[in-house]
Formats: sequence, structure tokens, C-alpha cells
Amino acid sequence: MIALACLLALAALVILVMMVLDLSGATAILFSFVGAPALALALLLYALARWRAGAFRFGDESRRL
Repeated sequence: MIALACLLALAALVILVMMVLDLSGATAILFSFVGAPALALALLLYALARWRAGAFRFGDESRRL
């Protein structure tokens, strides 16, 4: 699941670089409708994978000073 999140994030970054290199309406639309949702899905998948791995559980270790 984390590998898919990385792949989606890389796809979003490639589209972002394309937009920076060619500032036209077509690349802006591509980033708006493909890049940004791909990045959001990547972040969601990564957070879900970390949650399933137990990263957001609080136990006795979180209460120590």
C-alpha cells in the first residue's frame, strides 16, 4: 500500500514539474484534475497504511516524561 502511495505521489510530482516547465492552461488543468487528486489519494493511502501498522496508537510509552 505504501508503494502505491509513493507511485501516486511521484505521478503528481511529475505532473507538477510539467506544469512548472510549461505554464499553460492544459498543464494547469492536468494538475488540477489528475495531479492534485493523485497526491491526496497518496496521502490518504500512506496515512491508512501507517494507521494499520500501529503508528497512531497511544499506550504507556506516550505517558512517560
